[in-house]
Amino acid sequence: MEFSNLALNLDEIEKKFPDNAIEFFKDKKLCLFKACLEKYFPGVRWGIQDLLEELQLKVETCINQSCCSGTFFQRNLITRAQFAAINERNLNEMNQLADLVLFSCNGCYNSLLRGREFLNNHEVRKKTQEILNQLKEKDNTENYPGKYEILENLNLRLVHDLDFLYLIRNEVLNSLKFDLKNLKVAVHYGCHYLNLSRDKRTAETYLKDKTKLDELVTLFGGNPVDYQEKECCCGWGASQLVIHPKEALKVTLKKLKSAESVNADFMLMPCPTCLYTLSKPEYREKMKKWYGERLDIPTIHLNELIAILRGCEEDRCITLRRKSPRLDEIFEIITQQ
Repeated sequence: MEFSNLALNLDEIEKKFPDNAIEFFKDKKLCLFKACLEKYFPGVRWGIQDLLEELQLKVETCINQSCCSGTFFQRNLITRAQFAAINERNLNEMNQLADLVLFSCNGCYNSLLRGREFLNNHEVRKKTQEILNQLKEKDNTENYPGKYEILENLNLRLVHDLDFLYLIRNEVLNSLKFDLKNLKVAVHYGCHYLNLSRDKRTAETYLKDKTKLDELVTLFGGNPVDYQEKECCCGWGASQLVIHPKEALKVTLKKLKSAESVNADFMLMPCPTCLYTLSKPEYREKMKKWYGERLDIPTIHLNELIAILRGCEEDRCITLRRKSPRLDEIFEIITQQ
């Protein structure tokens, strides 16, 4: 059995719906994957959820979904089979609710695609099913058939928020109350998005530049600025930030400094893990302590930006303002009349 890539076929949608990709999603049931680091930035969730509801799309969150376990796998704390088993259970749970799953996090998106591909290895697949069998023995509440079975014919498809928002960019633009007022924006895609296995199927997709975030910035009235470290890592580097924090944060410092050197007003990214690394106050204090440089460039997730541009009510996006000082200045500039 060949376990195919579960990534939504973006090219097929663009060809079939060149001017109104929203039509593809109108009869689909959507599920929002809960990324662990969304807890630090709740606006990442509300930014996409509120938009989907306004567009009258069917959306919900899978309450039984767990962490994608990508961090544990990349830090060599679990095996390929354990990693695949965790994500197979997640896929089973989401398959009960949705046709499509949206991801706000590069790592989560990559983990579920990668875990599924590991099942093409017979030995990994065998061990994965053994782990799922052990879970089944401990669970007396199996409330649907095949809950702990590897699904060979899975209809569920996965899509990254950036790809989804780009597909329906015209509808997103029409929903905005404000624009970016020609602010200079340094975009950061993140390693896991730049190196997706789904984009390495052909030479054309392997070599193709990633430009969707830049294009959205322009569409929203901003000015995407080029900078030397644009395609470099945020500094998280899986285990590196834990094992070699000083060296890892030197990468973070280099990234932020590069964006500041071209006078970017803020840095925009599609991943809460990158956002966490590039914006955490403790990290910035350590960089100042170790390297003698204070970097003040604000950072923001694409979903948070969408919320601000849509004029989110204060009680809904308070987490974007008062609890996140990094966004105060951006919020005031964008929302000024």
